[in-house]
Amino acid sequence: MGKFPISYFYHFAMKQILTIIILAHSIWLYSQKWDHIFGTTNYKEAFADVLECYDKGYLVSGWYQQYDGNWIIKTDLNGNLLWDKIITHNEYEVGDGEVEQNKSGEIVFARYLNFPEGGQWPLVVKLDSCGNKLWCRVYIDDEYMHGWFEDVILFDNGDVLALGKLFTTESYNERIFLWYIDSNGNLIWRRSYASKENHPLVLERTGFVIHKFGNDYIINGWCAYPYPGNPGTGYVRPFFIGIDSLFEEKWILPFGINDSIMGDANSIIPLNDSVFMGVGFVWGDNSKQNSLYMFFNDEGEELGYTQITNEDIGPDIQANIPTSIARVNDSLFVASTYFGPEDYGNPFGELIIDTAGNIYNLESRPNTTGISKLIKTYDNKYVIGCTYKHPNNNKDIYLYKINDSLQHDTVYPGSYTYDSLCPFQIQSGTIDITDCLLVTNVGEVPSPKEYYASLNKVQIKAYPNPVNGNQITFELQNTKHHKNISLMCFNVFGKKVYSEMVYPYQGESKVKVENWQVGIYMALVYSGNTVVGLVKFVVR
Repeated sequence: MGKFPISYFYHFAMKQILTIIILAHSIWLYSQKWDHIFGTTNYKEAFADVLECYDKGYLVSGWYQQYDGNWIIKTDLNGNLLWDKIITHNEYEVGDGEVEQNKSGEIVFARYLNFPEGGQWPLVVKLDSCGNKLWCRVYIDDEYMHGWFEDVILFDNGDVLALGKLFTTESYNERIFLWYIDSNGNLIWRRSYASKENHPLVLERTGFVIHKFGNDYIINGWCAYPYPGNPGTGYVRPFFIGIDSLFEEKWILPFGINDSIMGDANSIIPLNDSVFMGVGFVWGDNSKQNSLYMFFNDEGEELGYTQITNEDIGPDIQANIPTSIARVNDSLFVASTYFGPEDYGNPFGELIIDTAGNIYNLESRPNTTGISKLIKTYDNKYVIGCTYKHPNNNKDIYLYKINDSLQHDTVYPGSYTYDSLCPFQIQSGTIDITDCLLVTNVGEVPSPKEYYASLNKVQIKAYPNPVNGNQITFELQNTKHHKNISLMCFNVFGKKVYSEMVYPYQGESKVKVENWQVGIYMALVYSGNTVVGLVKFVVR
């Protein structure tokens, strides 16, 4: 059964949003400590993502229970709320997910739309610099059961790269996919990675985060991979996939096969131009989870690893798992980690460590739960987002800022300008995606290799063909990818009868042919001295 129309709740919801809780304890207010709780009375919210914006404010994404939707919160540099948007559907649940912003101020959100009868399907919503919806797409593929997006990159030209999963009932042949979507929401290509067809020993796989390092990309996650000599039984391994600038798979790395490592990879940080440190956990001998830091190069070769055991942190610690990491200086790192006396459900905190696994400082954050994300800010501090759990079991979004001593930062005085790329003052409200376009022919899109190969050519069509009048039109595609372009027409004897310059992004050319002799002609498109497109046509 569908919900009531969004407008039914609008005034009620706006009153609640205006009374958002942005406090934890009264002492925090008096000390001007940099931390905030965002939530509404009698509803549960949960953190999903945080990023620093071009104006040094922050965008936060999370779950909003009241509307079964995703909550996007914009704050100033001190974490105070400036505006918020709730992405919601009139009938279906909108999953909480990842948010990104580019230099133009555009915002993209990616996760899933939950169809009660048809499962979850990948969803992406793009907003302009004022927080208004530009477009929305749901990608449905009949070859699969369901799927969703795990991570997203928004390029400065407005294009979107999304990492996601698709599931089938028959096998685990494919699960990790990339979707490339242009700035107008058109699906350009889709490709699976680490497939069983190409890697028979990978029995199962999943990817959580895609990172861009220079011109290349690395995905981290986990896979099921056997011990050497026992190909039929898979064990969960930390997993990395290297991808080149044209989105071709370079290598896969199921980490620690020869060392019998079983665990997961949650993030990656570069140590230099060619060496990376993976961040994750390993199951210890006592079936407890311990932090695992994995070293590998840009060729997908293992270079070693180090662990931080529960005993390294304290005698009562039963689990410790890092989720994200940032560099403090040339030798030290700060890792957002959940650790504590329970096997599961411990609060988050931070550890200052080095690559050898030595701990230099640590701090626990009571009453935190869910997932966390740590980012380094413009002023060399750290903002962490997670979920705050109240004594009555209600949950809200928690955002706090610390320095490299792991102490809470204090608020910055002064007046600042925000959202300068929007000519208007941004208003809080809901974003209704009930009219979201359902894309159902996903299986027909090309692979990256097919798509980028097509860009080497200028596709040219001629109409009307044959020409019955005195003019022919040439339709041109992909001219934006070429330089020094020209269009030339030749008769059947190879004599040039027409020539003109073609400009990048030019889409067509109209040519007068009333004085041409009847016969067969060929139009050639040159990029420099290379023919990149041709079409035959007839003049009658």
